[in-house]
Amino acid sequence: MKKVTFTLIAIMMAILFTEHFNSFVIGFSLAMIAVTIGYYIAYQAILKPQYTMSYLVLAVVSKLTITVAGIIGVFTSNIIHSPITFLVAYVLFSVLMTYLASTYRSLQREKKDNQQQEFLRTGLYKAI
Repeated sequence: MKKVTFTLIAIMMAILFTEHFNSFVIGFSLAMIAVTIGYYIAYQAILKPQYTMSYLVLAVVSKLTITVAGIIGVFTSNIIHSPITFLVAYVLFSVLMTYLASTYRSLQREKKDNQQQEFLRTGLYKAI
């Protein structure tokens, strides 16, 4: 149901903001880049748990830096015509990318847990 809701909202926003297409696409692109890089850095903490706090702080700082640099660059070059459209698109797709990244990660975790449970059911190994 969440996927359908996000899809309908995204399509509705794209239709409503067709006259400000540049602002919409730039907001979408900036959100996608910032969230993707932020989550990529944050998920590296899983591989090296001793640096978890450092990775999380670095992820937040990198997302903030990309967002601020993107907004400053867009507004100084006068690419967009509607700041409200840019803001709405950025917020909407930031939430959407966050949801997709979290869902993807939880599906990966479930798959790994199911494989481990299947391996333990063979009876050759005991759970630790």
